[in-house]
Amino acid sequence: GRKCMGLGGMIRDGLAIPPGFATTLVAYNKFLELTGLNKEIAAYFEKNKGKMEADLRVNDVRIFGEAEKYIGNLIETQSMPAELEEEILSFYHQLGKQCQVDDVPVAVRSSGPVSMPGQFDTFLHVEGEEALLEKIIKVWSSSYNARSMAYRLQRGMSLENSPIGIAIMKMVNARSSGVMFTLDPLNGDRSVITIEGSWGLGESLVSGQVTPDTFTLNKVTMEITKRTIGEKAIEMIGGPDGEVISVEVDEKRRNIPCITEEEIYGLGKLGKKVEAKYKLPQDIEWAVDDDLPASDNLVLLQTRPETVWNKKEIKPLYDSKKSAMDHIVSKLMAGEKIG
Repeated sequence: GRKCMGLGGMIRDGLAIPPGFATTLVAYNKFLELTGLNKEIAAYFEKNKGKMEADLRVNDVRIFGEAEKYIGNLIETQSMPAELEEEILSFYHQLGKQCQVDDVPVAVRSSGPVSMPGQFDTFLHVEGEEALLEKIIKVWSSSYNARSMAYRLQRGMSLENSPIGIAIMKMVNARSSGVMFTLDPLNGDRSVITIEGSWGLGESLVSGQVTPDTFTLNKVTMEITKRTIGEKAIEMIGGPDGEVISVEVDEKRRNIPCITEEEIYGLGKLGKKVEAKYKLPQDIEWAVDDDLPASDNLVLLQTRPETVWNKKEIKPLYDSKKSAMDHIVSKLMAGEKIG
């Protein structure tokens, strides 16, 4: 899938990401084939696809909920076929040895072949063989949730076959986490880097449950030009039974920065490096991993091109009519070498 492809590219480019492995689109199709579900699902759509298309045209989505329930039950009541189970658990054990942790907690993150933000499920803090296999099947099942089926049908994509890859990555012991844009997301200003963060896992920030800390850096000088410290009343952490739970942040930490000055500068440098490699402003997910030494504790969870301002027409960084100094400053902003 696209997410796994992006993570593989980050590894090749020497960027720090959590260790892990992936299941392929072929594994998804193999699961449906070995369980015989591919035929049952095809038969269901042969019978119901026409009604689904007609109902969608009049914004009646009730049949999609019915389809999700029916197909989800078909998939999620299946056991993992032996040959897939053996291969997945072999990689899981290797990851445990690499991290020196038995039953290493992992994030099970969906990775579709095309960009479909928010359509498929992702699970955090999954621990142990049984839980891992169960969550992988649940992610595969989310290919047929109501919103993803309606999304595909609206866009003329295949309704019957939508394979999902899965990234299985060591769960970061996140003291803090957040997002970073290598521009200003409010006005598209490419001369700055914007970092947002909060305590714990990033779900509290993404879901809008907290007001994050926000830091703005000048992309050339790396000076922090603006900082706003939010009241971070809750944080998401791994619970005792392997789930993600929300807990209150103690009073002392609520109104202090969730990352240090050194970590702000370190993230800014990583942001410039990523943007220079991919030649476009980036939307980056990051975390501070407390399992790693302070000098090497910044990890990137995902990077993708920023989706709003990249689509808008902008003036080129270099104009032949500009001065040499303008050219130098433009290159510095992009993190490129001069000369």
